[in-house]
Amino acid sequence: MDSISTLKLPLIDLSKLDGSKPGTGRWDSLQSQVREALEEFGCFEVLTDRMTLELHNDAFQELEALLEFPTDVKRRFNVPNKPHVGYLGNLPHSPLYEVFGMNYTPNSSSIEGFAYLMWPKGNTRFCETMKTYVTRVLELDSLVKKLVLGSLGVEKYLESLAKSVRYHFCLMRYAAPGTKESKKHVVGCHRDPNFVTILHQNYVNKLEVQTKDKCWFEVAPSSATSFIVFAEESFYMSIPPPTPSLLNLLQKGWSNGRLHSPCHRVMMSGHKARYCIGVFSSVHETIQCPDELVDNHHPLLFKPFDVAGLSRIYKTKEGESGASSDRYLLQNLKSRCFEPSSVL
Repeated sequence: MDSISTLKLPLIDLSKLDGSKPGTGRWDSLQSQVREALEEFGCFEVLTDRMTLELHNDAFQELEALLEFPTDVKRRFNVPNKPHVGYLGNLPHSPLYEVFGMNYTPNSSSIEGFAYLMWPKGNTRFCETMKTYVTRVLELDSLVKKLVLGSLGVEKYLESLAKSVRYHFCLMRYAAPGTKESKKHVVGCHRDPNFVTILHQNYVNKLEVQTKDKCWFEVAPSSATSFIVFAEESFYMSIPPPTPSLLNLLQKGWSNGRLHSPCHRVMMSGHKARYCIGVFSSVHETIQCPDELVDNHHPLLFKPFDVAGLSRIYKTKEGESGASSDRYLLQNLKSRCFEPSSVL
């Protein structure tokens, strides 16, 4: 079904939480709101005082200026053998989409290194703006994870989870097709194979989310400073993502199927481009469901599985062999990941 619904994402206000602690009324209420949103939609809109209108405007001003550079300049950011890292644009399957993607570690010089590729003498303003921006988003990411794990009763795993998390930072533009008559797929229906995704956009609303009953609705943020949070419940592989059918099986590995992971897409029309900044957190160690999330109503779906081992599967000739790859990958995933009782 491709109809567009008038549904709206749940809106959760996480601002002014400094005085709220686990066990207090407001904290418990927020935990419930977050869990209900992720169980039903797999995502939600969040308001936070970590983002100001000034920082929003500064970040998107820098982003728009960067993406106006000539293509040959943008292609200086080329990182061989690291998929999803570098500049991508003018893709045959998505010609209106372009992105700068970089791995990010707090207190690293990755943004400064990127700036020296784009500008002969670097760009202090760009670096300071983007580092401040990412720092605020990582604070939000930590808060969301704390609420999610608390809502599931497994907050004791927060520290170990934090140690295994890696971050990926993306600066994106979805060009305007120049027509209002029909929408064009810019990024088709997909799920992101990581743990948590946090998106922030300009005023152009073209992101669509699919509900459990296969109905699409457009995401229309209520504020310029709000974020859209997707809980992906999985891991990020440093390889092209698996096909949607296989990825759907992997999405729920850590939460044992308790949280939903929705398909989403970007459908462009009109004459205005959509700009978006994304921060993706990923688990780069063994994925293992906490014992607390397994019971008679939620039997174990997945064995502990090694992310690096699965990554190697996708890099084999068989794993990249087009039409036959699904069968090959499914056989390997079944033996490595799925409990015998799982329904494939």
